[in-house]
Parts: sequence; structure tokens; C-alpha cells
Amino acid sequence: MLAMVYTAPLELQMLEVEDPVPGEGELLVEVEAAGICGSELEGFASESPFRIPPLIMGHEFAGRRVDDGSPVVINPIVSCGSCDLCRRGLPNVCRRRQILGIQRSGGFAERVAVPAANCYPMPAAMAATTAALVEPLANAIHAMRLALGEDPLPLSVGVIGAGPLGFFSALTAKDHGIGHVAVADRAPERRELATATGADVVSESLEGEFDVVLDAVGSAATRAASVQVLRPGGTAVWIGLHGPEAGFDGQALIRQEKRVLGTFAYSDLDFRVAIERAARLSPGWVATRPLAEGIDAFHELLGGDLRSIKTLLVP
Repeated sequence: MLAMVYTAPLELQMLEVEDPVPGEGELLVEVEAAGICGSELEGFASESPFRIPPLIMGHEFAGRRVDDGSPVVINPIVSCGSCDLCRRGLPNVCRRRQILGIQRSGGFAERVAVPAANCYPMPAAMAATTAALVEPLANAIHAMRLALGEDPLPLSVGVIGAGPLGFFSALTAKDHGIGHVAVADRAPERRELATATGADVVSESLEGEFDVVLDAVGSAATRAASVQVLRPGGTAVWIGLHGPEAGFDGQALIRQEKRVLGTFAYSDLDFRVAIERAARLSPGWVATRPLAEGIDAFHELLGGDLRSIKTLLVP
């Protein structure tokens, strides 16, 4: 089968590889669409130690079960299911978790072996190119759920970064009926695309104070900004993984009783909600490319191609 393989640091190759052989409790899935995630671009460009070549990346994907042809969307988090965290309903932070496309082969291929428990039925009317958006959407739904646990009635939400995670975060905030949602991004192309979220304000930077701020970039500067524009007692939720630095004034955090929450991935509930929510998307902001053009797509995105919010590879 054809696969895009991360073969060495800073190197991708399109290769013919052996079909995966499902293990016990696994299914073979024919991939129909797989999204390129910003974390994959970052990991590839920075030679991240979390992705060890040779590796077939791709953790945002959907397709069909080979055994019965039924359409499925894949939750890429493979947790142990038995540890203290899994028993608490926190499989996303399971200490023994593996993620398809990071520790195990993922969706940048024609076929992939997936644990049966990670295959969720796709609504019959949903296109695979929409189902491949479920995984990033689930991240935003999880982040908003955490934020609402701290402030169940926020009047204002700010989002820093209008890439896929920021875009979906703004959509999710509007879906919750938040009265004022603002999105900030330095790139005019991203700001133009962000208007499709229905945000009340789309600008280069957040102005004023917010009850909740979601940082979908993850640099020291954006993390500092997320805390700075919070009202006293407000909550910042950090989603982005651009870098490790926090960058904010810890004393101001204390004196104004602001909160910072880290968020990683999603729960099973978040993922199921995302499937329902994705069915209502009208993704005119999605670009598709053949899998065979995956290397070109990767390098174009790394070079700053901002013509779409999300690029999907279609075998």
C-alpha cells in the first residue's frame, strides 16, 4: 500500500509498504481522509523526540472497516483502560497511552490497523472529509468543557490563534451561546477565514478583558497575552503546543486570582459530542489533496500556506 513515511529527521517519503496486519482486538481500516495537524508540522520541523522515525504519522482520520465496509471515525488515543486515570475517566492523560500517528502507525496511508474500541460509527450522511475534522473539533470541545467547569456562565471568550484549534474553539464558544466571542491572529488570511466561525470580533490582537481565553498557539508571548487579558478571577485554557515557555507574570496571576488550565486531547464523551457537532459543519474552509501529494502539502503548509484552515489527504 502507499504511505507517507517520516523516514528520518526532516525527511518524508512516499513509499510502498506492507499492509498492516491487525492484532487481537484490532480492525483494518481503509483510510478515506486524514488531516494534517499543526502538531505534526511542528514535530517534523523541530525534530520532536515524540515522533521517532520511521513512522506513518496522521492522527485525524476517518474511513471504512475492511471487514464489513461500515464507515468509521477514529479516536487515535489508545489508553490502557485499567489504570487509576482511566478509571477516573481521564484516558487522554493515561500514563501508558499511545497515539495513532505518534507511537503507532497512523492515517497517512491507504490502510491502518486500529483497535476496534477506537472505531466510532460515522453517521451515514457524513462525508469522510467531514469526519476527519472530528478529532481537532473534540480538542476544542474538551477545552471549552474544562473552561465552563470553572465559569459556567462566561459572557465573553477570547481565542488566540485562528488555525484549526482556534477556529474550532471559536465555533464551540458560539455553539455554547457565548454572548461575545473574539478571535485574534496576526495573519490576515487567517483572520478572513475566522469570520466563518461567527465570532463577534476578529482582529490582530485581543482587546479588553475576557472571562475565558483559549490560547491555541502555545508560545510564551501568546500564553502571556492569554493571562494578561483575563478579568480578575478569569480562566485561561492552554491548548497550543508551539513551545515550552510559560511567559507570564506569576504574581499578577496570584493577586487577581486568575486561573490557567492545561488541556490535552479529549474524553470519550467529548469525542462523541464532536461527531454530533461535526455533522452540522459546512466546511468550505477545508482543502483536500491526494495522499500522493502529501509531501508537497506538508512543505507548503510549513512554508506558510494559509489558504485554508485544514488540509486533508485523501488516498
